[in-house]
Amino acid sequence: MDSVSLGLTYVTPQPVDHQNVYDFDGNGTKEDLELASPQQVGFGIAFEPIMGTLLIEGDVRWVNWANADGYEDFDWDNQWVYAIGAQYKPVKNVALRVGYNYGKNPVKEHNNFDAATFTNVQGTDVSTLNYEMLRIVGFPAVVEQHITLGIGYEVSKSFALNLGYKHAFEKTIKESGSYYGIPVAFESTLSEDAVDLGLTWRF
Repeated sequence: MDSVSLGLTYVTPQPVDHQNVYDFDGNGTKEDLELASPQQVGFGIAFEPIMGTLLIEGDVRWVNWANADGYEDFDWDNQWVYAIGAQYKPVKNVALRVGYNYGKNPVKEHNNFDAATFTNVQGTDVSTLNYEMLRIVGFPAVVEQHITLGIGYEVSKSFALNLGYKHAFEKTIKESGSYYGIPVAFESTLSEDAVDLGLTWRF
């Protein structure tokens, strides 16, 4: 049907080597860390109830964090991300956009961890105290809900301007354990705001 579009996408893993990340074993030298952007599979459907004026789209995406280099070492879960968005064109060359998505926090909580032990990370034995601190404080991608707003303006058939805003709602992660009987706790809170400006030139 002219008013319905379907899409399917697959993204391969993309490994990246990060140099001098963290002194994992406490020997005074920062070790390297390989983090692979995970493989992803996505499906989407778009529907235009009013052709050329109103577009509604829904997407679902599976993100394979649990088997991605680096993220599997830090015990991340796989993630399903659900998104819905709409675009309305009050006039031919202006588009107003709004969206929302949700993806459950992939970072597992390790409550009751024993900080006096060691955890192996890419061939290096790391103090579990440092390991848990890096997991929770170092890169806690824990935000779950996002809203987006946008506007697009077609200056001509060849040139367009697009402005977008994203807000990720505040999310907190925390866990606790012990270090030779002494209570230990880590907590992180994260929220995000971003503004994007895009220029499109068709030729």
